[in-house]
Amino acid sequence: MPKWEYLFVRFDYFAGDLCVHSANGQELRDQHKKQPLYEYSNQMGEQGWEMVNFNFTPAYGYGFLTFKRLKPD
Repeated sequence: MPKWEYLFVRFDYFAGDLCVHSANGQELRDQHKKQPLYEYSNQMGEQGWEMVNFNFTPAYGYGFLTFKRLKPD
């Protein structure tokens, strides 16, 4: 049976764009905080992560992404 690992990413609405804020509860460095969501998601895809959920609440100005990938043995 396959085993999975998960990555939970919070993003915020910032200066007219959706930008990454934190991953698995760890606030990301400034270079990622202003990184557009599509760029960050593409980087995660290059590392083998698959996005399995997108949730955005416009009234609060933030949302969450969930990624998963096979857990290394």
